[in-house]
Formats: sequence, structure tokens, C-alpha cells
Amino acid sequence: LARARPEAFPPDLAMDLSNLANRLSELGRREEALERAEEATGLCRELARARPEAFTPDLAMSLSNLATMLSELGRREEALERAEEAVRTLAPFFLSQPSAFAPWMTTMAQVYWKACEDTQQAPDQDLLEPIIERLEDTSPG
Repeated sequence: LARARPEAFPPDLAMDLSNLANRLSELGRREEALERAEEATGLCRELARARPEAFTPDLAMSLSNLATMLSELGRREEALERAEEAVRTLAPFFLSQPSAFAPWMTTMAQVYWKACEDTQQAPDQDLLEPIIERLEDTSPG
């Protein structure tokens, strides 16, 4: 369907590939999971270039998912790069609409933090401080 009607189906295909990557990872098929995650991220990059307001958050989630897959394969430096890219990509959306993106940002910040720990690198405090403040503002109680 995506090949037949490229204007209509790439977002669904990207989501399906990302979900497939997660399921393959759960089954221990990590190399296959990484391939699907990379494919999903590539599609999301194309979509975000064409319609940034609609698809940049999906790109950020895809990058975070890719970071997790890379980490599972011991590719920690690459995982850190993708995790940081994910947080940077979603940050403008989250900071302008925190309630809409708080769950996503929470997940991405955790993936980024773990990637920093795994590589024994300090997280970028300039990146995280406004995000943490906004997350604290949106958390219940």
C-alpha cells in the first residue's frame, strides 16, 4: 500500500515498522529489530522534512526507539547520539505544549539519561534543565 500510494501510507508504515522493531527486540531478535528501527527512522525523517509540524514528534519517538535498539546491541555511543537527537528534536514541541508531549518527553529523557550513564558521559544540562522544569510543572501533585 505504501508503494502504491506513497502520499497516504508512509506514516502508518513508519509506525508499523517501529512496532515491529519493538516486538522483534522483545523476542531477542535484536539485529532485525535494529534494521526495522532504522527503516522507521528513515521514513520519519522524510515525513518530518516534508511536514515538520505534523511529523517531527514522530521522528523524535523513532530516534528514541532507535537509541534503545542500538543500546541493546552494545552500540552505546551511537545510542547516545540518537537519544540526544530525540530529546533535541522533541524539545521545541514539548516546551510549547508540555501537556501534549510530557509522556513522550519523559520516556525520551529517560532513554537519554541511561545512554549518558552507559557511556559515562554527563548529560547536557542546558538541554535538560528547561525540560525537567517543565516536566515538574506538568506532573500531578
